[in-house]
Amino acid sequence: MIDISLTSTAFNLKGITSKCFVHRVECILVGLTFVKVPGGDYKLFFTIYLLWRYTLKSCVDVPLLIHPLVDDNGLDIYLSDSINIIDRCNTQFPLLTGCNTTADFVRVLYEIIATDKSIQHNFVLQMKIYELIYGVAIYLNNIEIAQDVYIRISNQISSWNTKIFNYWYGDKDTTLLNLLEFEANRHRIVKNVDINASDPKVIKLPIYKFLEPHEIYG
Repeated sequence: MIDISLTSTAFNLKGITSKCFVHRVECILVGLTFVKVPGGDYKLFFTIYLLWRYTLKSCVDVPLLIHPLVDDNGLDIYLSDSINIIDRCNTQFPLLTGCNTTADFVRVLYEIIATDKSIQHNFVLQMKIYELIYGVAIYLNNIEIAQDVYIRISNQISSWNTKIFNYWYGDKDTTLLNLLEFEANRHRIVKNVDINASDPKVIKLPIYKFLEPHEIYG
């Protein structure tokens, strides 16, 4: 089996739990989670946690995105498989590099919604990705992207099961109105990120920022 530390080092990740290795990108934690399966092997998942909930524990208890590393047939890969894990991570998880623009981040997450069958048919999982995009946009004060998320949700929300939606997110109309509270949401998100980023577990992590296009292309 590939040494977990080699994979973590390749992407400049540090442990925030015993099986989850991440770096910080502005207001989120991006990294890899190693999940042990029967027989002693591991599966590998790309994970993103947010940093704007009220406590760090509530942020890292459950990732908003968890995406498996798969083979050419779309089947989950085991770390004991004879493949180049690092190369596959580079190909399948471009956001792991830590050197991405905001546009890259948004594009990749929208592509996951559009292409992952388990997410296409599950609006709760879609909403988690929308929350990620919206929160990053608000944190960066990119209202254009935040408005786009609002429009996408508002165009679909009437078709989503109301009882299930209410269980997870509350009233639909209230949810839509809250998404338009850009200034209040930004104040809350920035405040909570600042608090959670001061935790010793987060302070030790490598830090990246979303790049502007000219910083990549010159």
